[in-house]
This record gives sequence, structure tokens and C-alpha cells, in this order.
Amino acid sequence: EYDAFIQKITNPPPLFESPDQANTVIGAILAATGVSFLGTFVVAPRYAGVLKEDQRWEDIYKELIETGVKSVDWSEAVQKTNMGRSGVILDVRMENKYATKAIPGSTNIPLYRPIVLDNPVAILRYLGFAFFGVTNSERTPGWLDMVEEIVPKNKPVYVVCNSGGSLVNTPGRKFGFESQSLKAVHFLRQAGYNKVFHVADGMMRIKPTE
Repeated sequence: EYDAFIQKITNPPPLFESPDQANTVIGAILAATGVSFLGTFVVAPRYAGVLKEDQRWEDIYKELIETGVKSVDWSEAVQKTNMGRSGVILDVRMENKYATKAIPGSTNIPLYRPIVLDNPVAILRYLGFAFFGVTNSERTPGWLDMVEEIVPKNKPVYVVCNSGGSLVNTPGRKFGFESQSLKAVHFLRQAGYNKVFHVADGMMRIKPTE
């Protein structure tokens, strides 16, 4: 047994059964490496712009800080709106998230939707998000128009998303914590909504029993 063990160490079996198999495997590794290199250092920098939105989060953050945003928790939003009768709880998450868990009496108008692959830019966005491991989504076209059809401007609007987000800076975060609800607050203000509040805790912090 000892001699057999020494034989295996000094004369290990070949990794590949034939030269053709070796060429195939090595070629596949080199191809994958080449694709990764091109994606990281050529394609990604060149088309990074298609992943960006019209308004940068940094600019939205500064505007919200300058004008001030009142944040409330979800229970206060329910109380102040009388379950949606005295005001509007606007849930801006995607429909599938809203269907899973929602605040009673809230209205769902998603700020983002899955990317629709109907043009080259959309396809590039989809591939870019997939490359960086980000959920593929895009701003819902005509979102403000949809909001204005349902949400009156003379009522308080409480905006909620999944994470809630924050304008408070923490170590490593210079511009708070970006969220869909904070962006929506900004867009609603630009559209003339003056009674807009931010639901800070977000749906991910609300337990199903609450």
C-alpha cells in the first residue's frame, strides 16, 4: 500500500484523457477569461451611461436635504391617513412585492418596472444590470401622470418602498441611503405635491403580523 501511495504521488494520472480534451477545456477557460476581461474593461466602461438615470441620487439627496423631508413610521402613516381615507399611502414598489405584503388601504403605483426589451438601449441596460448582478429595472414611463390621475394634490401623501432609505450619513455613505421612496418624494415635489411624507422604516422592516 505504501508503494502504491508513493507511485500515485510521483506519477499522478493525467488531467485529461486526450490532447483534444485538453485543448477543449483550456480553450473554454481562455474564452471565459477573455469575455470577462472585455466585459469589465471594455464594454462596461463604454456603456456605463445606459445604466444611469436622468437625475443622479446625489443631486436628489442634496435637494431633499435643503428643503427638508419629514419621515414617519408606517403606523403613523396609517393613523394620519385613516387607512387611506384622509390621505394617501403611496406604495412605489413593484406589483409582485406589493401583492406579497402591503399596508392596508395603500395605493400601489410602481416607480420602477422590469426592463422591457423593446429597443437596443433597453437591451444594453438589461445586460449591464445582469453583468453587475443588479436587479434589472427601469423607471416606469409616465409614472407621474399615473399618480396625478389617482392621488389628489390637496391630500397628504405618505410614500413607502421596500427599504425606506435614509438621508442620514453613516461611515462609508456620504449621501445617506438611496431608496425608491425618497426618489418618489423628490419627483412628487417637483410635480407640485406639497404635503409629501417619507415612510422611513420601509416594508422590509414590517412583520406580516403587524
